[in-house]
Amino acid sequence: MHHSVRLSLLFLLTALPGSLFAQERPWEYWGNPEGYLDNQAEVLFGLVDGVLQRNPAAADPSPERRLALASLDALVHDTRNDGSPALHAFLDTRVGRVVGDLSRPSSRKGVEVYKLYNDGFVVRTREAVVGFDLCGTRGKEKYIPDALMRELVSSCDLLLISHRDPDHADRNVVAMASELGIPVYGPEDYDNDRVVKVRTEDFSEIRLEGRGGGSLAAQALPGHQDGLQNNIWVVTFPGGYTVAHCGDQYLREDLAWLRRASEKLTRPLDILLIDCWAMEMKETVLGFSPRVVITGHENEMGHTIDHREAFWLSQYKVDALALPVPTVILCWGEGYRFKR
Repeated sequence: MHHSVRLSLLFLLTALPGSLFAQERPWEYWGNPEGYLDNQAEVLFGLVDGVLQRNPAAADPSPERRLALASLDALVHDTRNDGSPALHAFLDTRVGRVVGDLSRPSSRKGVEVYKLYNDGFVVRTREAVVGFDLCGTRGKEKYIPDALMRELVSSCDLLLISHRDPDHADRNVVAMASELGIPVYGPEDYDNDRVVKVRTEDFSEIRLEGRGGGSLAAQALPGHQDGLQNNIWVVTFPGGYTVAHCGDQYLREDLAWLRRASEKLTRPLDILLIDCWAMEMKETVLGFSPRVVITGHENEMGHTIDHREAFWLSQYKVDALALPVPTVILCWGEGYRFKR
């Protein structure tokens, strides 16, 4: 190994908070395979975090970034790490950075998209902040602690829910928003009295009222996940940027209008947030005709490992499909700024 590479690796390892090099631990693992694997996961999660920080999200990711995301895929497809302290520390650190960023007023032009866990996003301009499908739990496991989730919710002017599945419609998040006076909008078939029910079968434009009296132009496109209503929310921010979030859109019968979705939109689309496992992804992207695509729903921890859609798989699909617009794959707790 080249001398500079060895030094760089040593620097990375010694810089990891809580790593083997930062505290006294036994160096021998004979008879303790679980301890070895736990410590190895802790080191690897830290290395992944560091590489991703130095190689931010882009439509043309660096080899280092691609390797880091693939390494994260390997970690979270090992079920021993599902509820591990190392995984929770990784998520807490990264989501905590988003909370810190959102706590400071935005002075930058354009629109900022922050990816949280699963298919949750916070989208911000200088004028407004909207949360899409914020969810921190899966069963009894909390992947975003209540303290961090409350900070995320409190940063938003309004929240949108695509459909009623609990990995998108988190009742705990809805309760937090209600306590904070933040409006929450969802589909008509979501049974929650704290949620304003919206569905525009005719693709008409509506106004969504936010906290503090402001409002945003929007459409709740009439999508479906099999038999469930799935609102594809399309929101136009005061600065003129328009963002669509597909939720869990998945019904072949909807493809007829999805293939010409741009004709249904009242305004041109800047950013499309789409499931990494979307049905006929290229046709859908072409139908919406956005300026940028950002994938979501990778590595949902509650799924079996054959349905934890990997970041490397999202990149493979994007490359194989040769999507005609820039496509960005964000990790948990990362942001991406788009400016025309």
